[in-house]
Amino acid sequence: MVKSSNKTKDPLRIIPHAQGFHFYTAVGDYCGVSVHSLEEFADALQYVCSEAIVFHFERGDFQNWIRDVIGDAELAQGIDDIKMCERHLAAESCRKEIMERVNVRILQLESNSLVSGRRKNAR
Repeated sequence: MVKSSNKTKDPLRIIPHAQGFHFYTAVGDYCGVSVHSLEEFADALQYVCSEAIVFHFERGDFQNWIRDVIGDAELAQGIDDIKMCERHLAAESCRKEIMERVNVRILQLESNSLVSGRRKNAR
C-alpha cells in the first residue's frame, strides 16, 4: 500500500489507481474490484463478495487504507471498533456494520465540507 504524505488530506477526494483499494478474497486472489474514493468504497461494499469483506476486515486492510491513504483516522478507528466477536459475527453482519459507519462518515464529511465552504464564502 502506498502512503500519501499530504498532511491535509480531503477524505472525499479521488485517489490514483496505485493508491486505490483492491479487493482480494485471499493473498493473490484478486476479485476484480478496485475503488479510488471513500464513496466508491461504500458502493463496492454493497456488492463485493463476502469472502473479500472477511479477508480484508480480519487483516485490518480497510482500516489501514482509510487511515493511511484516505486520511480519516476517525473512520478507521470506527471500523476497527467493529469486533467480529472472535469470528462469530457473520460476514453479512460485518458488511452491514462497515457500510453503516462508512456512509454515516461520508455524510458527516460532506456536511462539514458544506459548512466550511459557507465560512469561506462569508469572509
